[in-house]
Amino acid sequence: MAWLYLVILLLLTAALWAAYRLLGTPSRLAPRDYNVVLADVATSVERAARRLRRALEAGDGDLEDAAKAARKIFQTGYYQTLRLRPLIGPDLVAGARAGLGRACEAYDWASRMLGSESARNPLVLDAARRLIDAGDAALTQAGRELPQLPAAPGGSSAL
Repeated sequence: MAWLYLVILLLLTAALWAAYRLLGTPSRLAPRDYNVVLADVATSVERAARRLRRALEAGDGDLEDAAKAARKIFQTGYYQTLRLRPLIGPDLVAGARAGLGRACEAYDWASRMLGSESARNPLVLDAARRLIDAGDAALTQAGRELPQLPAAPGGSSAL
């Protein structure tokens, strides 16, 4: 009977080890793909921040919905900046990736504030505006450091 427990323990250990290997290591991408994914994250975050700012300036009832939708993009962008790494060689855009992560983090906190029941408080609105401004500054700086991608064949670009 003890051998059955030992087999179960070994199976659980192997499953935990496999999960750690899959989830615990950064995503490694080819240098071209790495740059494309970072540019895509930056573009998505920029669009979501623009929609959030428009909703904040409009001051209508859509602010909570806009904040909730934007928060998902900001959180996804932040976690992608934590996990992404180039497959080979040094990470030449590590500073831009870190700046993009900081922008996502600032935007995320602003969206949390604007999506809460305290969003009508003028102090909360002012703090959220300052966080969005800080996110804009970090995103602009990261955008300057990201490599420019050539246009897609055929003249269309998803970015």
